[in-house]
Amino acid sequence: MRSIAAILVRFVLALALAVLLAEAGREAVASWVARSGSLDALRRAERWDPANPEWPARYARTIAAEHPDADPPEAASAFRRAVELGPHRAENWAALGQALDLEGDAAGATRAYERALGIFPRSPDINWEYANFLMREGDAAKAMAPLRAAIAGDPALRTGAFDLAWRGGISREAILEILPARQDVLSAYLDYLDATGRLDAAAGAWKRQLERPEPFDLDAAERYFDALLYAHRVEELAPVWAALARHDPERVHWEPGGAERISNGGFEEDAPNGGFGWRLTPIEGAEASIESEVSRKGARALAVHFDGTRNLDFGHALEYAAVEPDTPYEFVAYTRCEEITTDSGPRIAVYDAYDHAALWVETENLTGTTRWQRQVLDFRTGPNTRLIAVQVVRTPSRKIDNKIGGTMWLDGVSLTAAR
Repeated sequence: MRSIAAILVRFVLALALAVLLAEAGREAVASWVARSGSLDALRRAERWDPANPEWPARYARTIAAEHPDADPPEAASAFRRAVELGPHRAENWAALGQALDLEGDAAGATRAYERALGIFPRSPDINWEYANFLMREGDAAKAMAPLRAAIAGDPALRTGAFDLAWRGGISREAILEILPARQDVLSAYLDYLDATGRLDAAAGAWKRQLERPEPFDLDAAERYFDALLYAHRVEELAPVWAALARHDPERVHWEPGGAERISNGGFEEDAPNGGFGWRLTPIEGAEASIESEVSRKGARALAVHFDGTRNLDFGHALEYAAVEPDTPYEFVAYTRCEEITTDSGPRIAVYDAYDHAALWVETENLTGTTRWQRQVLDFRTGPNTRLIAVQVVRTPSRKIDNKIGGTMWLDGVSLTAAR
């Protein structure tokens, strides 16, 4: 009896192994047949491996990709076979939803999308596809939840989701409500509003960011400041930068309304490259940076190194400052030069940020080698001047020997209302 039982066990195991080998063989043959990726090859692969949902799904996706004018029911039929064979694959249910939508079966598409999200509720891609479908169906209220999931789950989908919400007529207040309360999401939305010129709505997004305790994306905050700057919304600049300084005092140091209008005039802090701070931008032929090798007072100063290779039009060290209209001011700065070449050296210009005719004054031309020199500019702001720029500038020389070299240092910059 034991020998018969042992024989039966071996027979069952052998049979199971044969079935597994046959299955593996069919899968291998199907994969080999489908290697070209053509519709005919995928059909033949499905015949070889009929229990595998991959083949009808690939067939339907190939139709959509290579034959966009094909009959939608053919793709829908293939995806139906795929979900029947693999009912727990969310991506196939979502693809069936797309096919049924193209077929004009909105109710069927809704059921397919909801089945897909029942399997994979946090999928950013499926939520994004479903939100688009709902928007096309005119159901903006129902689209808000999948939009939120798409925004939260994939940064690459955010701009498209923001745009879809606006184009779908969702109110700015409702959009803010669906956004996850995270600085990365709110910063991306602020960037979107800046780029699309929706600065009134951006004020609401900015307020929402200020309510969050975590650190700002400082670059996004600076882009918002610049969007207001370029839109001439001067009255909003100081409140925005002051709010950022209160929220993030370790990175932004600024106090509005004081007698001193220049921020970090001694260059003891790093340049934020935005807001009411020094902006140092690179250019071939020169480098502006805050350095500790030379200073008049304190530990550091601004240095502008010209490498002698170009006849530069330079203006790559700048700071904006808020001022009062029709008010006398005194600007003071200290400069030092070392071997500044050409007849056209650097200067410091102070001017109305929007109207140079209303205000433009500048220091003398700085050339050669000098010790620290005090530069003073007395001026009155124009009747509408509320924002000025302080900038290190150099105009190109018209002479043959025109490639500027050498170094200029700047320290002790100050701007106060004249007494």
